[in-house]
Amino acid sequence: MWQQVVNYLVYNLIGLSPESHFGSTINYFLYDTVKILFMLALIIFVIAIIRSFFPPEKTKNILGHRREFIGNIVAALMGIVTPF
Repeated sequence: MWQQVVNYLVYNLIGLSPESHFGSTINYFLYDTVKILFMLALIIFVIAIIRSFFPPEKTKNILGHRREFIGNIVAALMGIVTPF
């Protein structure tokens, strides 16, 4: 679906040729930009939901009752799940 929208924008509205390097480059750039922004918004949304279940106080309680080595491993795993 997004590819058709980008094709229409680049080839019909802007008027670039699909056979030209410049036209295909602009098409690729716009399509990937839309795709990346959509995936980024989705990832941020999912991480925000995950983080709502782990407030800072709960994280301190989880990490405070561990020995230093185990606490570092748990902290790294929590950082992977909730990077923001």
